[in-house]
Amino acid sequence: MMNTQSISNRRRGLTSTGVLVAAGATMIMLGAAWLASDGSSYSNGVVDQADLYEVELGSFDITIPASGELAALEQVEVRCELDGNNNALVEIVNEGINVREGDLLFRTDNAGILEKIQNSEDAVVGAENTLRNREASLEISEGYRKSEMQKAQVKVDQAELALKSWEEGEVLREREKLDLAVLTAEKEYDRLKEKHEKSKELYEKNFLSKDELDRESIDLLRKESALKTANTNKEIYEKYTYFKEKLQKESDSNQAIAEMGRTDKRTAAELRSAQDNMKAAGAALESRQEWLEKYQLQLTQTEVFAPSDGMVVYGSTINRGKRGDNEKALQVGSKLYRNQLVIVLPNIDRMAADVKVNEALSGLVETGQSAMIKTDAIPDAIIEGTVLGVSVLAEDGGWRDPNRRDYGVEVELDEDHNLALKPSMRVKVDIFVDKVVDALFVPIQAIHRRGRDVYVYLRDGDEYIEQLVDINRNSELYVEIVGGLEIGDEVLLINPPTGTVVHSIGGDEVEPTS
Repeated sequence: MMNTQSISNRRRGLTSTGVLVAAGATMIMLGAAWLASDGSSYSNGVVDQADLYEVELGSFDITIPASGELAALEQVEVRCELDGNNNALVEIVNEGINVREGDLLFRTDNAGILEKIQNSEDAVVGAENTLRNREASLEISEGYRKSEMQKAQVKVDQAELALKSWEEGEVLREREKLDLAVLTAEKEYDRLKEKHEKSKELYEKNFLSKDELDRESIDLLRKESALKTANTNKEIYEKYTYFKEKLQKESDSNQAIAEMGRTDKRTAAELRSAQDNMKAAGAALESRQEWLEKYQLQLTQTEVFAPSDGMVVYGSTINRGKRGDNEKALQVGSKLYRNQLVIVLPNIDRMAADVKVNEALSGLVETGQSAMIKTDAIPDAIIEGTVLGVSVLAEDGGWRDPNRRDYGVEVELDEDHNLALKPSMRVKVDIFVDKVVDALFVPIQAIHRRGRDVYVYLRDGDEYIEQLVDINRNSELYVEIVGGLEIGDEVLLINPPTGTVVHSIGGDEVEPTS
């Protein structure tokens, strides 16, 4: 039996400075053990040996427990690419089976699309005929414009030539004609006037009769009148006729030019209209061809094949987890809508555990740490894994526990497990964050606290001492002791029987009861 007095003296004066060193995360992990340590397994005041633990030097792992479910690291979503919301399934692969790349996943009714393809082909033929007619019309309009412009140009050229011919020909001839008429009239008038003067001398000498003299006088008057008429005609031409004809010729030229401009605008508008009609026909043909190509593509999408290897999971199964039991399972006859998630192909060869870690412990988790995974479905199998990362933002506990804050952790499973794992399987994960080596340690249920003091019940014969201890790191099972205990000390794992504590951490001696 140990010497009670010597042990008491040896333990007094120790302080629990280790409590101040321990991190907040450690305190949270210890809390459950402290709360659970108020039970007793003794009877008739006698403690079983199983309730005592002898302090030893050794090693233990520090892990963080977490739970969650499996998810595939790689998965392919297969969606309905058909337009509308009335695409009936006529065939679909069974859920849960593994498919290979190229295997048929599902097929929808194609009768409606075949009808659309036929209608689109007819529309394309009609559009091609319309385009050919518009091209012919355009060619006619181009020829007509060219012909009309040539005619208009000829009229312009003729009018300009007529003006030039008039200026350089007709005007000169008319002026020469009028000048000749004036000159002729003057000559005849002068000759007849000179003759008449001589005739008057002959009349005075009675060589010429009165009647002959009168006839010459009349002829002279006529020649004088003809001279005046010639001069008047010349004057009228120069003052009026010339300018009138000039205005008419210039007007004809201007009218021809104006008409050519009108012809240019009119035929250009007709040509543009023909061009626009041809472009519209071309656009209509292109649109109908695009619709035909679209329906032909849609026809190929009525049969959907696996883009990669994977396990078949219906989109309705995934949505049921999000929307509740109201989501109907996919089956033959189900109507699909565009972009509907039909099948997900997770790669079950690369799986990860998506788990939650309390906010107070999340800082201990780092990428690359090892982990051990157990599934609820195969509880006896242990799978090794590696931490891939910790989420950036925390999630709250929802309405059940709004004060709880958890961080998501993704743990990749090693690929050599050879187990039939599936996504959404429930898992428990132990993440290894540290290892305590060559240290004193006790089970976590041996640790108690009062205020800021941490202590154990140290055996002293058949009695116990509330022994202050300094603690450091801990796991779910063990706590590292850095002060207050020695190898070989025995500590109680439960509360001591009544009256067996002979020294409390307050420093008072407690008299043992008889």
